[in-house]
Amino acid sequence: MKNPSKICLIILLLIAFSAGAVEKEDRDAYIIFQLDNDLFTGSDNDYTNGARLALMQPVPEKSLNDLQKFLRSLTGVRGHSVFGKLGSLVESPEIKYDYGIGLSQFMFTPDDPEVLVSGPGQRPYAGWLGAEVSLHAKNKKALSSVVLAIGVTGKYAYAHPTQDWVHINISDSPLFQGWDSQIPTEVTFNLIFDRKRRFNWLADATEDGIIQMDGYFEWGTALGNGITDAYIGSMLRVGYNLPVQYMTPRLQFGNFPHELFSEDRKARADFSIYGFAGCRGIGVLHNITLDGPVFRDFDTGTSSEPFYGELLVGAGVRFKAFTFAVSRTFRSEEFEGQLYSHQFGSILISVGY
Repeated sequence: MKNPSKICLIILLLIAFSAGAVEKEDRDAYIIFQLDNDLFTGSDNDYTNGARLALMQPVPEKSLNDLQKFLRSLTGVRGHSVFGKLGSLVESPEIKYDYGIGLSQFMFTPDDPEVLVSGPGQRPYAGWLGAEVSLHAKNKKALSSVVLAIGVTGKYAYAHPTQDWVHINISDSPLFQGWDSQIPTEVTFNLIFDRKRRFNWLADATEDGIIQMDGYFEWGTALGNGITDAYIGSMLRVGYNLPVQYMTPRLQFGNFPHELFSEDRKARADFSIYGFAGCRGIGVLHNITLDGPVFRDFDTGTSSEPFYGELLVGAGVRFKAFTFAVSRTFRSEEFEGQLYSHQFGSILISVGY
């Protein structure tokens, strides 16, 4: 990174903005900022940048009643369907419902900024800009999320002017010359399901120690013309005053730093610091940034690999209603002929209010 001081200044300003956040016990909603960028790892290619600004709030009481009635009709809460056991959870006081909205942008480039059209072994130019709405049901055992993401590729994703502005004003990096060959415009619709189940046995076994541990097992799937895939993975956390939290620091639709207020004194403490590590395996049927649009005739010259994996390591700190986390993701080859695996860094900042 040629000018890290500017990025550090932006991070410090975001931290300063959070100084007026409310006490942890009073927090009901979150503002979240996330950034993925391979400049954090010293490169500038492939998945080169992702940014997201999002808001999560509890479902209002009136809407919650309507939501519970709807879920009850689907699941047969009184035992009149095979989903009766699941439906009985709908009215459980332990279940908390949140909804989220977010705006995200992703950009992808080849290795060489001078090439006008990406060649063999290089990722095609692509950008995506879109919005998401999500619904979440959670307790101390598990988190379930459903997300609708609507976006667009091509020039209306504004990846080209955004990257140029950042490279000129922040990173002092070379300008990429081949954006005219990017994946063309197509409106995308995606429905995403995500499930995380907490390792409560690990949390219970370490809750009395100075250092606590927990984690979760996760699985999910995405369906749509933007991306169709499925994944399984796991995350392990260890730290001091470890909060009851579901969090994936890198960008992911519907991902929020879900935090449940435990009666445990350590989980409710004002200050927490922790490290984490995780892994994920992904099976891909279609990825518009690699395979091209579904409803337009466009040859990207590449094809997505049917399977790839990733490892993630990082650390986080929480003070009252403010959380800051950094991580690094190591991702195996995503497309046929890719010359090497890819790495990128991520930051997550959330403020409760």
